Amino acid sequence: MAKITPASLQKTLMKVSASLQERYGSFRVSESDDFIACLILQILELGATERAAREALKRIREEYVDWNDMRVASIREIQDILGPRYVRCREKAEDLHSLLADIYTAFRRMEVNDMVVTPDGIATLRALPDTTLIRADMVETALLTVCGLHTFPCDEEQFRLLKFLGGVPKQYSYEMALEKVKEALDNDQLLALSHGLREHTDFLQQQEIDEPKPVDFGWEKAKKPARKSSSASKKTSADKKKTTSTKKSSSPKKKTTTADTKK
Repeated sequence: MAKITPASLQKTLMKVSASLQERYGSFRVSESDDFIACLILQILELGATERAAREALKRIREEYVDWNDMRVASIREIQDILGPRYVRCREKAEDLHSLLADIYTAFRRMEVNDMVVTPDGIATLRALPDTTLIRADMVETALLTVCGLHTFPCDEEQFRLLKFLGGVPKQYSYEMALEKVKEALDNDQLLALSHGLREHTDFLQQQEIDEPKPVDFGWEKAKKPARKSSSASKKTSADKKKTTSTKKSSSPKKKTTTADTKK
């Protein structure tokens, strides 16, 4: 077996990432200094377009004074802000409501940006998935985006998918894969790969499928009609003219009689 180097692993991972981006779109990395906003955006993005998610986050910011103001809002109020047409509107409103409650329980405050850059704050955040519905990959994504921490946002289910897609060798354990992928990719590449894995895992979960599936599973690409060649177009045009000419020549001409002339 050939030795797996960071360079060779990077090539393999980027191939997987590219196939995921083809289906779910490219991931635009945006700098943020608001940890909670980053977590909220991740919930909004699942199954939705990036534009729709960012517009929804903008509406939320305009509606509430701060995150504590949103924390005490009802699920129905959050649902109304997202709008009835927003993908999985009720589910996302419930998730956002739970997220803010869990953060408040952990920190006893909603201004956490100064705390998440400390070792104790990071440790508290990383412990949240053990007792709440907040996923490990969401926390790591926020740490990577907001704090610049070099980490690979990937939970165990997404790791199973990555291994299934051939991104990492089968002999890699979850912990080993996290370390090896971090060595192979930079922060932007880590975010892009994580985004694709998160979206595909979410798609499979919505279909109630427990096992990993290929990237093209359940994906019907828009099929464009085959483009006709110029010679074929000319031939078709010539045939139409010929048909028209034939119709004209086959039409019987009306004879002009003396009676018609008199009329």
